[in-house]
Amino acid sequence: MKLVGFWKINTEIDAKKLAEVAAKLLEKGAFPPEGMEIKEWLMCPGGNGIIVAEVPDEKVAYMSWAAWNGAMPGYFDYLEMMPAVEVQDAIAMSLAPPKKK
Repeated sequence: MKLVGFWKINTEIDAKKLAEVAAKLLEKGAFPPEGMEIKEWLMCPGGNGIIVAEVPDEKVAYMSWAAWNGAMPGYFDYLEMMPAVEVQDAIAMSLAPPKKK
């Protein structure tokens, strides 16, 4: 399953502290969790970012959030992760007749 996450780091916390927490998560192998393949992981000025990943199921998506929350509650001001589909697939699904129950 494709997963897209939108986030904003807590800019009230010192950038060096945030970087140290992130580095430790990566060094320990706590992020990305087993089963998550990161396709894109980008950060913009101001602390906004996105991640695009492949995950086998929603449990791995949850473990992604849990890793960050466990390392430092409040790391993110905002974090939303959701499944996504290719645009071509979304168009085809939208054009398909509804299935009868």
